[in-house]
Amino acid sequence: MSAYRSVLAGLIGGAVGTLAMGQYWTRVAPLLQGDGGGNGDSEQPKKDEHSISVIGQQHQPGESSTAAIGRVAYEKAEGHAPGRQTRAALSEAVHWGMGVGSGALYGALAGRGNPVKGVAFGVGLWALVDEGIVPLLGLQDGPAGTPAKGHANRLGAHLTYGLALGLTALLVDAALPED
Repeated sequence: MSAYRSVLAGLIGGAVGTLAMGQYWTRVAPLLQGDGGGNGDSEQPKKDEHSISVIGQQHQPGESSTAAIGRVAYEKAEGHAPGRQTRAALSEAVHWGMGVGSGALYGALAGRGNPVKGVAFGVGLWALVDEGIVPLLGLQDGPAGTPAKGHANRLGAHLTYGLALGLTALLVDAALPED
């Protein structure tokens, strides 16, 4: 199987995984959270109280990491803060870019799609990126700054992403003509 084929299957799987993750946040997370909040950001501590960032807090209270990335990039490029609608669009763009890009990485690393590999990849993204790199860059609070339900919901979202990614990549690979 060619590397291009695997990356293509991963790209498509990443898009489907991102859709599935969005459905998790809309339909499952509010049920598990109990208070209607999905990402664990509803109980915001004082600024920098739970930060583990090596460059200082970059996110604003209640702001998701994808929204923070979009806002910071916009502010650097434009010299002023984006409006509310632009913030929402930037957050979605970052979310989709990360989801599809991660899917391509999965395809390059995993080769043929596989739901078990996809779930393991999703857990790895959660542990390395969501629980590690993102707080270290100040894009969300450190682990102590989020209630346990928030961590569990983000893990659930990444498990959903990984399962959809791996399964879709497997199906796309099977549907593509042989090299």
